[in-house]
Amino acid sequence: MTKVNVTEEINMMIPSDFRLMTDDEMASRYFTTKKPVAIYTDQTVMVDLGINQSATEWIVDDLEIMVSFQKSNIYNFYDDIEMIDQGIKEVDGKKAAYFEFISTVKPEGKSFRSQSPVKKYTYIQYMIVGEHSWVFNFSSPVQLQSIWQPQVINIMNSVIFLKKKK
Repeated sequence: MTKVNVTEEINMMIPSDFRLMTDDEMASRYFTTKKPVAIYTDQTVMVDLGINQSATEWIVDDLEIMVSFQKSNIYNFYDDIEMIDQGIKEVDGKKAAYFEFISTVKPEGKSFRSQSPVKKYTYIQYMIVGEHSWVFNFSSPVQLQSIWQPQVINIMNSVIFLKKKK
């Protein structure tokens, strides 16, 4: 693991062999109108760690409300969810909500090609700091879950928010 300055405000540990994803890789893998703060990927470009700042403003006391919205979004985004763990914990002295799950996305029914469902292991952590909510998202193919599951908790627990320089 290597300590990385994700932004001027955020430090965290990431796997040593991860690198920043290129803009072209981001565009081909993620369809979003707002560019994430950072997405790191492994050498195979199959395991990703994304950091993003939400456009919606929340206050720290709203974390439990935000969790219910985010849980609903997770269940609506995928065809099937097998929730492994979820809850609220403390990271860097701040409350963090998390969801750990296996998702399934089924292929389009009208496809001419025979495709298998795509299953991923995902760990998403939400933190509200100041007026902003931060999203830390780790995903890998489900076949790599046993390799990454022990490490992802250390990655997510390593997030540190630094004081802004004036």
